[in-house]
Order: sequence, then C-alpha cells, then structure tokens
Amino acid sequence: MIEIIKEKALQEGVPIIKDDGLAFLLETIKKNDFKQILELGTAVGYSAINIARLNKNIHIDTIEKNIDMYNQAITNIKKESLDKQISVFNMPIEDFKTDKIYDLIFVDAAKAQYGKYLEMFIDNLAEDGLMFFDNMVFHGLINDVEHIESRNLRNLVKKINKFREMVRNDKRFDIMLFDNIGDGILILSRRKK
Repeated sequence: MIEIIKEKALQEGVPIIKDDGLAFLLETIKKNDFKQILELGTAVGYSAINIARLNKNIHIDTIEKNIDMYNQAITNIKKESLDKQISVFNMPIEDFKTDKIYDLIFVDAAKAQYGKYLEMFIDNLAEDGLMFFDNMVFHGLINDVEHIESRNLRNLVKKINKFREMVRNDKRFDIMLFDNIGDGILILSRRKK
C-alpha cells in the first residue's frame, strides 16, 4: 500500500521526501528511540505512515493546511490502520498551538517559513530532541542562485540559504548538515547548557 501512495504522489507532483532522506529520518528515529513526533507538512501522509510503521508506540501529530491533501492523508492513514497513531490537523501551521513536548520535529512544509517554524516550536522540543529539516539544498539550487530565472524561485532559494546561515550562527543550537542525503537534511539540537 505504501508503494501505491508513493507512486500516486510522484505522478501527481506531490512533494514527498526522497528515499534516502526517508531512510535517514527513519534510522534517526529508531536509533534515538523517539516516540513523540510532530510533523509540519503532512501532504498525503507518506512520511507519517512510514514513521508510524516503525513502532506501534510512536505517535505523530501532523499538520496540513491544504484540504485536498488532508483528505488524502486521512484516507491513506485509515487504509493503513494507523489512525490511532497519527493525528492529522487541517489548519495552517501558524494556527497549531500545543504544550506537548516532542522527541522529534520533522519540518517539511513551506521552505520560506523554516525560521519562523523553528522559533514557533523550539519550546515543544524535548531537551535531547531533534529538529529535522528537509529540502536544504532544494534540488541543488542553493549553490547556483544567480542562474535561477524565476524571481519567485530565486527568492525562495535565497530564503533557504538565509535559514542555513542563521542556524549555523545561532549559539543556541548544534547543527549537522547533510547536503548529500535526499534533498539536503539539516538536523538541529539544543546546545547543552
């Protein structure tokens, strides 16, 4: 079933995490025995389903503002019988408020908002938790900004570069950047006091 979800998403141009990025994400969750996960950007539920299948004790809160994507995600999650493990919220990420503490916050939503999402949810991250950001090289475009013809795309890539630079210089965090995995992965943890 998960392969069908993946194929349909790819055919319809739904942005889903690349295979090696997903494998790295799942390995990170397993290695750290993470159980409470927040996902920003559900799309059709592909990542959340893969994560939930790792361990029946994992619970994922995932947020999707697009109603069509939300409905597809709900259908896919129910078909996989994972609706007890995955809670999908249909709203803009900015409207999601919770006091819950998460072991992992997986960010795969509006790239231009990554800095905002970091500040919004950093207090929901467990002391030894991780934030995991996808699309940090954005199809290799971050190294070739000046040759991007579309002004909107160029501005988006500049924002991704600005976010990378911002977290690199932020003394609150330790970061690991993996430009060679998936579409570029950035993992952020709180610096020990």
